[in-house]
Amino acid sequence: MSFELVTSNTVIVAQQFNPSVITQLWLVRNGLLDEDDFRPSCVFTDMVVKVNSREFDLMVVPQQCQFSPRVDRHREQELVADKVGTIARSLPHTPYRAVGLNFTWHLIPEGSDVPTISRGLFFIEDGPLHREFADQNAHFGAYMSKGALGGRLKLDVKPITVNREGENEEVERIQFAFNFHRDVADEEDPVDCIEYMLHQWNEARDESSRIVHVAVREEPA
Repeated sequence: MSFELVTSNTVIVAQQFNPSVITQLWLVRNGLLDEDDFRPSCVFTDMVVKVNSREFDLMVVPQQCQFSPRVDRHREQELVADKVGTIARSLPHTPYRAVGLNFTWHLIPEGSDVPTISRGLFFIEDGPLHREFADQNAHFGAYMSKGALGGRLKLDVKPITVNREGENEEVERIQFAFNFHRDVADEEDPVDCIEYMLHQWNEARDESSRIVHVAVREEPA
């Protein structure tokens, strides 16, 4: 078995963002991008902004702002804290509600299969509900949460089917979706809380890696 980190991003949730504010000129003036950093696939409308650049992807809709770094893992926290922190500080009157750091890992069942692995992880032999799913082809998952990084860590684990990259073939994986979530709506300084979470990126990423490897009793690389 092996693990692959397939997505990582930070999301700021607001009662109401105004995507129309975030123009190419605004991004350049606020130091998020240089004029030649924009890729042809960028979109700017009143309801959605999608920015694709060499170092990050950014999407802003009325309910949230999502930022996905594209740099080496050792530069991710610096980039996230700088760029997303700049956005939060530059829009101080936005009614921020929450911030999240998200990491999605896939367990690749080399030498085994998803029903066997998910059964080993989550099946409770004497559980009444589990007995209803005792077939050998049954799939299992779980939802868990706990306090972490001043907020709440939410973990959703479930079998999924994905297309193998570059091939027209579906394969099964077990997905571990981590959400390090913090509500900020009632905080005295929501922007300060957002920036605190952004600086926990490395710790959150490492914690997600540690937990997925604990699940199969392996040491993280």
